[in-house]
This record gives sequence, C-alpha cells and structure tokens, in this order.
Amino acid sequence: MFQFTAALNPRSSLREDVTRNVRGRVLDLGLDYWESKIVDGRLPSRRDIEPLDIPDLLPQIILLDVVNEPWNFRFRLIGTNVVYHLAQDWTGSWFSEIGHMAPPSRIFTACVNVASSAKPLRNQTPYVGPHANFISSDDLILPLSEDGETVDKLLVFVEYFPRG
Repeated sequence: MFQFTAALNPRSSLREDVTRNVRGRVLDLGLDYWESKIVDGRLPSRRDIEPLDIPDLLPQIILLDVVNEPWNFRFRLIGTNVVYHLAQDWTGSWFSEIGHMAPPSRIFTACVNVASSAKPLRNQTPYVGPHANFISSDDLILPLSEDGETVDKLLVFVEYFPRG
C-alpha cells in the first residue's frame, strides 16, 4: 500500500514554499499515489483517496465535481497553496461561472479530455497568477469514478515554478 507521510517542513508549505521533500516532485508523487489506488483496472473513487496518506501534497490539490450534460466542473476542494496562486478561493464555483475557466478555455478543454477519456493528463502552462516571481505551473489531472468507469470527479495536483 502506498503511504506518503514525509516529515513536514517546520516552515509553512503555503505560497511559493512547497515542503522541501516534495518540491519539484508533486506531480510524480500524485501520479504514483493515484496509480496505487487502481484495483483490477478500475479507476479509483473519491473515497479511495485518503488525505492522511499524502499530507505534504494537500496544499497542492484540487478536487473537481464533473457534470457531463453539458460539461462543467465545480471546485469541491482547493489546497491552500493553489488558493494563494489563484488569489481567490473558488471553492463551490463552477468553471462556467469563471470567465477565464469557462469553455473554450485551455483548462476547461483539458478537464473535458480527462473526464471523457478516463485517462490522466499532464499540462504545463504559463503562470498567470498574481505573483510576478513565478513563471509556470504544471498540473496533473486524474480521473476518479464511483463505479470504476464513469468519471464523476477529477483530482488535480498543481505545482508552481519560480523564475530563475
């Protein structure tokens, strides 16, 4: 069983300071964790994701509800570091209500691709948040399914990279 419980950095893991033992590896650790939850080829469900297994990654996650007729995504949970970089807590909001996330935005399209294919997707995007000392962000969008096949949630790991 995957158990990721690295010691926490005594400094806050918020903002640009990601816990040192996961910095630069958030997406790889997130993918390893998600893959460890696949049983008999069936997608993991939300209840398979145990926050106590991945405490250092929690500031870096987003959990999205999926609706597919028509497609839309609702922020169910947003990690503290992600909120810092978004400059707003969008928890409870639908992508369609947020101008830069509504269709046909790049993030909306990526989420539709993962939800419809049930396959993970890794993206690198230019950083457009409020903090000028960052240049890019990487995200990994992972499908979750209550029945093991139909995607009903997306688990997203995000990492931000500073300039220079």
